[in-house]
Amino acid sequence: MQPWKRKKKWKCDHLPNREANPFVSSGMKKRLILAICVTFVFTAMVTTGVNVYLQERPSFEKDVVLSRINSTVLGEQRELIVHVPESYDRSPDQRYPVVYVLDGSSEDSHTAQSAALMARIGVMPEVIVVGLPNTSGENRQRDYTPPFMRRDIDEASSPQGAGDRFIAFLKSEVIPWIDREYRTGSFRILAGHSRGGLLVVYSLITDPGLFNARFAFSPALWREDEVIVSKLRDGFVSSEGMDTVLYMSMGGQENEKMMHGYRSAVAVLQQHAPRRLRWRADLTAGAGHGSNAELSTPVAFRMLYFGWHHPTESQQAARTQSTGPTAQ
Repeated sequence: MQPWKRKKKWKCDHLPNREANPFVSSGMKKRLILAICVTFVFTAMVTTGVNVYLQERPSFEKDVVLSRINSTVLGEQRELIVHVPESYDRSPDQRYPVVYVLDGSSEDSHTAQSAALMARIGVMPEVIVVGLPNTSGENRQRDYTPPFMRRDIDEASSPQGAGDRFIAFLKSEVIPWIDREYRTGSFRILAGHSRGGLLVVYSLITDPGLFNARFAFSPALWREDEVIVSKLRDGFVSSEGMDTVLYMSMGGQENEKMMHGYRSAVAVLQQHAPRRLRWRADLTAGAGHGSNAELSTPVAFRMLYFGWHHPTESQQAARTQSTGPTAQ
């Protein structure tokens, strides 16, 4: 068998010439050559796209479960996107921390991917990731805006936010449902981006013990003259505990109003953070508003689980609950 040899040039020159096919006119020949070339290019593009999709689509899709619950608190049906860790089926006695991610369907996938990769290399435990999708843009404003702020600052008649109701929905309906349906541990994390990050900070003020850790990515702290920053300061001054973790980040390329709110919050943390609150704030170099959450999530996990290591077999066998950063 002769070895395959690459042709010197690839071009549409394999049609019979005019002498070999007298029935093909010059104009028809050009159109035919063009059509074949276009078809070849289109086929190559489609083939490449399909190959990329098959090779790069998330490998954890089989471990994603879409569920629906009827909320009495919100008066509507809500979806939950649950990402279970790789070991879930083969480790029936293991319990897992849970990460609740606002803006589910846009922020939960990269969170689950980062967590799975970091657990695989042994720098954090495996976690269950629960994405909380929005029902609409209008309802997102309703759910993620604190009750002392208008949902739409451009409308004087805009109603106040209902973030307190959404926190109650998480506390009384979502968390208990997840705890019943999955092998959860006692350690819970809340993550949110932009207005979702605003709700994360609000939850720290209104119910600090509900979550053991919070990730606020590009939080919209600037809204209504940074009133949330004032509320945060007041909450710190009056708090006796706050034994929790806060990670906050802002993209280095975000606009000035976002930056100003972030700097104001950092100043409050530096001056008034309770002694037992473990916190960190970062500017993510090169990140914009849209990319900061995905770039910051691994950093947040690393900060939270710094010093964590895989338990020994005896420790794993004795463990009945999955805990947070102090897991050994």
